[in-house]
Amino acid sequence: MQGTDKRNADFHKTIKKLANNQKIEALKSLLKELDPVEIANSFIHLKLKHRLTVIGLLDVKKASDVISELQEFEPILEEIVKQMTTQELGHLIEEMDMDDAADVVGLLDDIHANEVLDELKGEDREGIANLLKYDHESAGGIMNPQVMAIKKEITVTQASAAIKTISKRKDIEEFYVIYVVDEYNHLIGSVTLPQLFLADRNVHIKDIMDPDVIAVNVDTDQEKVARVAKEYDLVSVPVIDKHLRLVGRITSDDLMDVIFEEFTEDLGQAAGTGKEEVLEKSILKASGDRLPWLILGLIGGGLAAWVMSGYETSISQIPEVAYFIPVVAALGGNIAIQSSSLVVRGLATGELRTMDLFNRAWKELRIGILNGIICSIILFGLAFWITGNLLISLTTSGALMVVVILAALVGTIVPMLLKRGSLDPALATGPFITTTNDIIGIIIYLALTISVYNAQVG
Repeated sequence: MQGTDKRNADFHKTIKKLANNQKIEALKSLLKELDPVEIANSFIHLKLKHRLTVIGLLDVKKASDVISELQEFEPILEEIVKQMTTQELGHLIEEMDMDDAADVVGLLDDIHANEVLDELKGEDREGIANLLKYDHESAGGIMNPQVMAIKKEITVTQASAAIKTISKRKDIEEFYVIYVVDEYNHLIGSVTLPQLFLADRNVHIKDIMDPDVIAVNVDTDQEKVARVAKEYDLVSVPVIDKHLRLVGRITSDDLMDVIFEEFTEDLGQAAGTGKEEVLEKSILKASGDRLPWLILGLIGGGLAAWVMSGYETSISQIPEVAYFIPVVAALGGNIAIQSSSLVVRGLATGELRTMDLFNRAWKELRIGILNGIICSIILFGLAFWITGNLLISLTTSGALMVVVILAALVGTIVPMLLKRGSLDPALATGPFITTTNDIIGIIIYLALTISVYNAQVG
């Protein structure tokens, strides 16, 4: 891995040096030796003018491959395509897979996008326009409409000939599964290439196809598509419309992109950075992605301060109580994040469902009780060592026990309720749940410790 990183670093330095010195022939020679992935990775470290120079020196096919690879770095890709002419983009898009082409066109404003579509041939233009109608995070938005499909009545020999014809006509290069459709293009089965290769030449497709084919609807969320592919070990997922007609397929490379995208999105939600891209250059956009979470934390902190102000007199009389407020708030937040992170991961992988709420809450309750007992014993020792007050130590450790148990339950229940309400459960692992637990934890801690202390003293 280190060797690869160093090679990429060397590439971008060399490209920048050759471009600045106008050594075009030397730069061309270097680019011929690099594959599209290496060129795309070098773009991370190049300025826009150098990226455009490189794209301009590549042949159309290689340039289109580089553009496809850059979809992983959307801010960079958006900068590049907005600097290219309509004709340049049109030529590149014609060489790309239709789903990748639709993603590129989707980065443009409506006027520019329509101009680029007008540069394309009828079939490409219609296919990309249809893809742009779907939500970009749905099965329809990530599918490739170029799919290998045959009829069930033909023989294996006829199917082989049909596959060759379809492959040339639709420019389908990589496929492992051939889908079987009826006369109305309804998806009714599938055949793998090994099955087709090993079957008797005169056998009909209907006799060797698997009728239990797994498919997703065009409106299915991409996260669910990835989960379906994982559950059924699919290398390709067929996509159908509301009439059960085969309209496309989602290939393994797109499934990997979805998994990575969903992971980074959930990570951003948990960290409170929203959908901010690592390579985002706009300070205003980056600030806009982070600010709502900071404001939420600020409001939560203000509410916590307001709660504490209600106990001002009691705290001034028993200052030892204030010593352990940060401990209780921090531990409650950590417990909630542990519980919510596991639930969010389980919901994402399908290992947990919202109907499992009671069972999961019961498990977390028992874990919370066990962890609460251990942490309370430790806090009792620390509190007694610091204050020398047995009553304060007992009430503090007892309050911590309640906070830990409640935090475990909140961390379990909240993400499941968010999922049930069609919201992203990853919200429950970020500032939202930590802020909530800070407030609840402080209220419980102050109410219990001060009430018990006053009752004993009184």
